[in-house]
Amino acid sequence: MAKRKEPKGTTIIELNHSGIPDDELKPEEFNDYQLAVLKALPPERQAPIRRGCPVSVIDLATGNQMAAFNMHNVAPSELQKKQLGKAVYEAMQRYFQDPEHVKKYEAWKKKKEAESDGGDKT
Repeated sequence: MAKRKEPKGTTIIELNHSGIPDDELKPEEFNDYQLAVLKALPPERQAPIRRGCPVSVIDLATGNQMAAFNMHNVAPSELQKKQLGKAVYEAMQRYFQDPEHVKKYEAWKKKKEAESDGGDKT
């Protein structure tokens, strides 16, 4: 069996900013480390970052984020917000159909209420 090669290099993940029109994107001021990471990227990948697109650069060898750019510009569209809300609501409905999940939730809720009342009242 062939040995799996370890990943090398970086990957660039461009995050969603569809809630902000391209002409309204505002790039952040980059620190020295961000500038060093940015300069190591190909010019065609630098351009959207310099324009204000939110991007995360990941080291493939470790899986760690090397740098993040323009995170203040992450903004989902209204449609994406509605889709997320619907997905979360449907997942909650499925979760609470299980009586064991309801019991666990009720126990958690009771504990939190006791904590917020200044302690256990038993």
